Amino acid sequence: MFRSFIKIGGILILLIGFMGCGDAEKVGQVPPEELLQINKVLDRWREGYETEDVNSYIGTFWEEGFLYVSDMGTDGDKTDDLEFDDIRQERDAATRVFEQFQDIEIELSAPPEISMNQDGNRAEVRNHYRIQGFVADGQSLEGGYTGWFAEGDNLFIFEKRNDEWRITEWHDEAFNDEEIRIANNL
Repeated sequence: MFRSFIKIGGILILLIGFMGCGDAEKVGQVPPEELLQINKVLDRWREGYETEDVNSYIGTFWEEGFLYVSDMGTDGDKTDDLEFDDIRQERDAATRVFEQFQDIEIELSAPPEISMNQDGNRAEVRNHYRIQGFVADGQSLEGGYTGWFAEGDNLFIFEKRNDEWRITEWHDEAFNDEEIRIANNL
């Protein structure tokens, strides 16, 4: 009986010792410094687009390995997907938007959902976006509209190279008109 008591007591002491050993980070938790750096890139991405500063905007992406994919609001239909794998195509597309529209506004959900790989050099970053832009005074779009609105979810793949985070892939999961109405209770 005494041996059983000693065994149980020894196990309890061992368990208590392990429970009190330091504060371990939760598995998959993003360190605060990395979270801050990724959020700064997202802020620069948004601000570059809103201020129509193509160099600032493009500077949030890694050129090597760049990929942009948009489902154009049709989840199951791959025939209309838009895909760029050359950063120059993204620069040209942004320049065209900046030439046609003024007062571009982007709203991003915060905080983004971030999951990081074990090596701490790649992260999936998800957020929800709303974007709108307006044409210059006296101009109009097809149908007489003076602006446009889009909404959806972003999946950004960030990579850390030389201690710097940037976006390498951007998957734009755009909402169609019905999804926008549902999301906004319209």
